[in-house]
Amino acid sequence: MSKNQEQAVHGPQSGTTNVTLRRILGLLGTTSLTLATWSTAAIAQNVPQTEVLGEVTVTGTRVMRDGYEAPTPVSVLGVEEMRASPTTNLADSVVRLPALSGSRTSHNQAQDLSSGQGGANFLNLRGLGTTRTLVLMDGRRMVGASLATTASDVNPIPTALVERVEVVTGGASAAYGSDALAGVVNFVLNRDFVGVKGDVEGGITGKGDGGNYKASIAGGTRFGADRGHVMGAFEYAKAEAIPHNNRSWGKVPFQLISNPAYTPSNGEPQYLNARDVGSSMFADGGLITGCTFASGTPGPCPLRGTQFVEGGAPAPFEFGIVSPPLMIGGDWRDNRVDQLPSLTMRSERYSAFGRVSFDVTDNTRAYAELQWSSTRAANPSQLRPFDMALSIRADNAFLPESIRQEMVAAGISAVTLGTSNQDLPMEGGDHTRKFSRYALGMEGDLALAGSDWRWDLYAGRSEQDVELRAPTSRVTRFFRAALDAVFDDDGSIVCRVNIDPNPNNDEPGCVPYNVMGVGVNSREAVNYVIRQGHALQELRQDFFAASMSGEPFSSWAGPVSLALGAEHRRESVGGWASELDEANSFFAGNWHASKGDYQVTEGFLETVIPLAADQPFAKSLDFNGAVRWTDYSTSGAVTTWKLGATWSPIEDVRLRFTRSRDIRAPSLGELFNAGISGTTNAFDPVMNVTSTVQQLTKGNPNLDPEVADTTGVGIVLTPSVLPGFAVSVDYYAIEIEDAISTLGSTEIIRRCADGVTSLCPFITRNADGFVTNVSVLPQNILSQKATGYDVEMSYRQPLGSGDLALRALFTYFDSLETRDARTVQGAGVNTPSFGIGGGSALSSPRYRYLLSAAYRYDRVNLTLTMRGVSSGVYNNDFLECTSGCPTSTSLRPTINDNHIASVQYFDLAVNYKLRDEGLEAYVGIENLFDEDPPMISGTFGTGFIDGQANQANYDRLGRQFRAGMRFKF
Repeated sequence: MSKNQEQAVHGPQSGTTNVTLRRILGLLGTTSLTLATWSTAAIAQNVPQTEVLGEVTVTGTRVMRDGYEAPTPVSVLGVEEMRASPTTNLADSVVRLPALSGSRTSHNQAQDLSSGQGGANFLNLRGLGTTRTLVLMDGRRMVGASLATTASDVNPIPTALVERVEVVTGGASAAYGSDALAGVVNFVLNRDFVGVKGDVEGGITGKGDGGNYKASIAGGTRFGADRGHVMGAFEYAKAEAIPHNNRSWGKVPFQLISNPAYTPSNGEPQYLNARDVGSSMFADGGLITGCTFASGTPGPCPLRGTQFVEGGAPAPFEFGIVSPPLMIGGDWRDNRVDQLPSLTMRSERYSAFGRVSFDVTDNTRAYAELQWSSTRAANPSQLRPFDMALSIRADNAFLPESIRQEMVAAGISAVTLGTSNQDLPMEGGDHTRKFSRYALGMEGDLALAGSDWRWDLYAGRSEQDVELRAPTSRVTRFFRAALDAVFDDDGSIVCRVNIDPNPNNDEPGCVPYNVMGVGVNSREAVNYVIRQGHALQELRQDFFAASMSGEPFSSWAGPVSLALGAEHRRESVGGWASELDEANSFFAGNWHASKGDYQVTEGFLETVIPLAADQPFAKSLDFNGAVRWTDYSTSGAVTTWKLGATWSPIEDVRLRFTRSRDIRAPSLGELFNAGISGTTNAFDPVMNVTSTVQQLTKGNPNLDPEVADTTGVGIVLTPSVLPGFAVSVDYYAIEIEDAISTLGSTEIIRRCADGVTSLCPFITRNADGFVTNVSVLPQNILSQKATGYDVEMSYRQPLGSGDLALRALFTYFDSLETRDARTVQGAGVNTPSFGIGGGSALSSPRYRYLLSAAYRYDRVNLTLTMRGVSSGVYNNDFLECTSGCPTSTSLRPTINDNHIASVQYFDLAVNYKLRDEGLEAYVGIENLFDEDPPMISGTFGTGFIDGQANQANYDRLGRQFRAGMRFKF
């Protein structure tokens, strides 16, 4: 790309290297100190006894400590532990940890048409959202995966070189900057690897679908009299799509609807969880739901309940118990669209990583890193383009003559028709994401003021190019013109606009399209209606960082540790979108080119001060502190800090306390998104109707960073009377102010109707008063609070002729509050809030757990894992009752069934060394007993039956088999 082209996409560069360097050096000289804390990786002994874990930089602090001495709670997932239970990808191994609630992987998220996140893997700590979890590779940032999020995709990280994963379950903004509000997940690479190793594996579900394959190889060697080191890794992964929901649980129509028999005084619940639910507003080949009379006089529609079936023949449609836009019973099977979307998408990924380093002196090393990944993820079956209120005139050429005669006889000028457009292809996405990262740096040791220091200086660029395609998107303008079909003078069927041209709506190439029936349209008619949506997003992160750490002096209790540094980065987005996308022409998608950038300059200082050692009252007592000053070009400066202490009254007990101020800055998309437009269903209390509206989601450049105060208190026990056993219990409380949230269309309409006049300008109504368009944009409107407990235990002991290793991790969500116009409690809510809290409320099951038992004997390693999710509710504000219910209110609505069942999954893995070293075969079974996810109703008012609600918490694929071989020499 030329300089002019680059500026056309990203805008002009807003600074020079010299200016940036001066700012960095100035910060290094002026950074001030406040106190902070970080707490311990209580259970670092999950590393097998056959390995030796050397000195470790624990995520959450820049000060070098080992896992037991670092105060912030850290769960360490070692490479041997990940190998013992093979999964499809790296993210699937990590998201099993209970603290990661609601994470998104390529397995549990297949419906992604507009955001460009298809095929990506995002991690979510505390149920606070993926954008509040900072993902690092070797302690360094990567660019966000798409315009829609600051979250980094885990896929490009070289699996073959990952040595361990450190999960910090506490705020770490003072140490690592923005986005570490909920915590940090750091993937640590083995940067000194020498040799060659590889891994080849494949998997398939128990249903014989969802085949997936992965192969990786890594190598490293020394050169130049051992002063240089070079290593590299390559990985290929492919997963086949499961094209539709063919699981038995997906065949059950389970839906949350408004009770049509409810009145405020009859004691019935306002909402029902019901079976045999379908749409009362459309059928596969079209359903007449209303009439327009030529006289303008309203009256009952004699054609209501006429549907069109194969070949366009009219047939009766039996309405069940109607609760618009849904119904119970009747011909509910005639419009089941929920089984059509894919369970998983098709994906293919290539990734490569290379690193070269050279000791230019005995104390100085230069290094360069190159990282590249290309992922293509496609899901052709995501969305059926349905319509609930098409107007078909009496002279439409495709109307069966019998229907036309009835219309003429009854004085009907047009009928209202709903259809799921079975003759049109499903709409879907085909996204390609190309990630690249380049870094140059130097690191080393130096003697300064009588003490030894480590230093690191690096700079580089991280890029994410996302190509978005929606190959079979329906163009609204073409569709409207094509369905208005009439006879011309010679009896041919043509589009009305071609014989009665309208200067504002003339489509000379229009091909008539028939919405009445199944299998009634030609390929030419379908091709006229659909086009490809197409857009490019180019995200860029330029970074520069300098840091150093050492022990400049000692207190009476030991050496004082100090780390300081400065960073600067520029985040920018550029893009392009097709003319049809820019004109909001499609049923869904409608991307818009976005441009914008911001700069961040930071300086930090961190310290660990021993206060007591080997005293009667304290085996050890450390005081910790960190401060970071951050200047955003969009919103100004903010200071984050962390302070606390760790105290061991005796050898076997460690107590810890933390208090921190953390932030999350708005993402590029939240700031600069030019808009993504699509259709959605929204309820309008003014007109008392649920209808399809056009929703435009765009950015807000006036956003401020989110600010959080985090408190943590914990205890670590390593009793000497029980060697090999350790347990930690930690309490956390995170309070977020100015939380960024985007209200949905229904919530904006409702709040406007309730008197929040500032939201009314975002709503457009037609001449009849019906909502046609809603603009939604992120705002600093919420406050949120998360509290809970983490428990981690491990035990290692020789057993017989082998070794037994037990591990248990448990996370309990005590509270997940979202406060806006009201307070919504999301702890124990196992699926997103059903219209209460505006859909922006936090939610998570009450608890999650992971239990594992591993036994290693000779060449065999057997691992059994149990993971589970607690039972829960749809919403904590629902009042459950079946009769004699109190009066339902907007704050406490009544429902007949508010329960979601718990679930437990068992996994079994066997690893066998074919020889003592270097060659190993393995097999694994995930979801050993083929446990189905609990039945969760789809949201009311959507017109869909959704058996895939809240996919992040449950295994929807069933039993999966994996087998592979790995080697090392």
